[in-house]
Amino acid sequence: MEGGGRGLSDLLRKVVEGKGGRLIYLYHEAEGEPELGPGISGLPLPDKLKSALEAEGIHRLYRFQQEAIDEIEAGRDLVIVAGTGTGKTEAFLLPLVARVLRQRGNRFLLVYPTKALARDQARRLSPLIASVGLRYSVLDGDTPASERRGIYEDPPPFIITNPDMIHIGLAESKEFRELVSEVNAAVFDEMHVYQGVLGSHVKWVIYRLSQVADEVQLIGAGATIGNPGELGAKLFSRDSVRVVTGPRRRRGEAIHAFVDYGRFSRWSFAAYLIAALASEGLKVLGFTDSQQMAELVARLARKSYNARVEVHRAGLPVEHRRRVERELAEGSLKAVVATSTLELGIDIGDLDAVVMASLPKSFNSYVQRAGRAGRRGRPGLVVTLLGDDPIEAYYASRPEEFFSREPDPGYIEPNNPEVAKLHLVALALQRGVLRRGSLPKELEASVAWAEQRGLLKARGDLLAPEWRSAREFISSVGLRSAGPMVKIVLNNKVIGEREMPMALYDLHPGALYYHAGAPLLSSKLDLQSMRAYMVKLSESVSFYTKPLYSIDILEMNVEESRLYGSVSAAYGDVHVRVSVTGYVVKDELSGATTSEVEYEEPITWDYWTKGVALKYPLLDFDTLEASLSAYHALEHVLISASRPVAGASDTDLSGVSYPTGHIIIYDSHVGGNGASRLVYERLTKIQEVAKVIVSSCTCEDGCPRCVFSPYCGNNNKFLSRHGALRVLSQLTSLKSEPLDIEEIKKSHRLKAA
Repeated sequence: MEGGGRGLSDLLRKVVEGKGGRLIYLYHEAEGEPELGPGISGLPLPDKLKSALEAEGIHRLYRFQQEAIDEIEAGRDLVIVAGTGTGKTEAFLLPLVARVLRQRGNRFLLVYPTKALARDQARRLSPLIASVGLRYSVLDGDTPASERRGIYEDPPPFIITNPDMIHIGLAESKEFRELVSEVNAAVFDEMHVYQGVLGSHVKWVIYRLSQVADEVQLIGAGATIGNPGELGAKLFSRDSVRVVTGPRRRRGEAIHAFVDYGRFSRWSFAAYLIAALASEGLKVLGFTDSQQMAELVARLARKSYNARVEVHRAGLPVEHRRRVERELAEGSLKAVVATSTLELGIDIGDLDAVVMASLPKSFNSYVQRAGRAGRRGRPGLVVTLLGDDPIEAYYASRPEEFFSREPDPGYIEPNNPEVAKLHLVALALQRGVLRRGSLPKELEASVAWAEQRGLLKARGDLLAPEWRSAREFISSVGLRSAGPMVKIVLNNKVIGEREMPMALYDLHPGALYYHAGAPLLSSKLDLQSMRAYMVKLSESVSFYTKPLYSIDILEMNVEESRLYGSVSAAYGDVHVRVSVTGYVVKDELSGATTSEVEYEEPITWDYWTKGVALKYPLLDFDTLEASLSAYHALEHVLISASRPVAGASDTDLSGVSYPTGHIIIYDSHVGGNGASRLVYERLTKIQEVAKVIVSSCTCEDGCPRCVFSPYCGNNNKFLSRHGALRVLSQLTSLKSEPLDIEEIKKSHRLKAA
């Protein structure tokens, strides 16, 4: 490690040890020049385009760019996998520009996950497009009506948009449908974002687009996808998708550090670290996986260290987020704490350091976040806090294994019925009339529901929309969720919203909720009106809250089943009931529990999702409590082990366990997000990682480093590391037992995570 890299590591050591922390591991990453391809002069590109590239100092392409150009020129569906800043944009843009220059009239969609990112990328793309005399337009919900009319009347070759605009435009606008009917190719950049519920929605948006533009070529581009061909085929509804792979990260250096935060809570140490690095003149971006923890970290940095730290997350006003982006890019703001909203390539200028308050929900997220650090010619610093978490403890003792990981697989749940309902109605509005027999089976399954709701009317095999109610339904449901939304109300004004069932955990009565830095207290959660009523608290509050809840599995409809040795597994639809029974109050600095509140009556809500039911051999434990503790601990550690094996986050999965040896692991989102499907398919490897976690921990019989979970609904009661290890250690010597869904319903219920 030389020069700037050593200076950054020395600075980090001084800052960390100055607060009683410890450097666990340093990893020096250096990425050289990607493999070069042919010179520009020898490529089959129009002379005008060659001249424009050479004027920008580009005389040779990278090998992967040439491969992508060849595939796109041949008209094949394609996924390009390459890191941010490596040239993947040019890999898909150059052949499309060349196509327009050869034959005017070609039209292309460039699709980005959000309006903000689309407009940001438009600024980056405009010099190349304009340098060859071509036009582009941004078409989204913010495009003025007069500008939109101009696009429809005289379409440019490149239309930059987002999935939400395609979804609404196809359903509601004849002009939009006519515009995209002439599209020759559609590029879905930042494709790694299209996972879980959003990915399931985008799959149907692409399907509906292909119904209008039936010859459209589909191209995906993303930075970190472990199964690009498989994910591309699912998203595009195509049998075969080609894959071109480039470098994982941009050229340059990065210093990665794992840090033990000592006696402080991770949130208070993250706040200190962000503030301390910013005070040393570094521009710092902090990350958390929770909206409320992002607010808490920024608040602690401001309150305890007098640092100016802003928050960037979903649910905040657009004006707030854009101001934060602008000030960070300009350098007038030195520190921001964000959720995944700043993982993407929005231009926030060069950053010196990234601080992750915990290991991200997936390795792909880690790579995305880490890739934001580093100025041109200067290494970036990437710091991750590791502490009392099973997977963090696993990688703290195996850091080389973490940094040699392959990208996680992408996952979606194409059969999510809540997602299918929206797109069935949207397709009816788009087409005017549908023939039941020609619908994909996933959409056909929602026809009866749509008829009962008065959204569609049937005449024999034909289905037509009830126009008014169908349009109202489309306008009330978005692509970013599958569950109903709870409105957050302060002083009789709606200030935000939160999706169910997550709203139960964040907005239950007594919950502390931060909004743009302001501490609010939930006084009432009304599930009839789907509203949470808040009151403002003093800025001096020094606590946060966690819900206590229990899970009941009401029904399960099995789609398929298999044996994993002595473990019986089944996958299918799961009917879940959540009962929030109270909450605990924790000190914001130490994380210690200061009090516990129990409701007189629980707050309950039920929904259908996807999940996997597992039947483990029932061992002869001495007491019912010992059996409860063993299988509850096993449930926790299986969910933890799903993170490195399936790329599934703790917040994408939930679970419940029973003393009979039954464990249900299910998707946390209404209708399913695809994570539990990967658990079902990769259970053997998940069990291997789980066994390492519980066997390598040195605690007495359960701790945050092995079987405790921050999401546990009963505050981590009834957990036994030794019991879980005993079950996992005897799997090879025991016979399988049948998985009886009825037995689950009759079993003793356990409050679980």
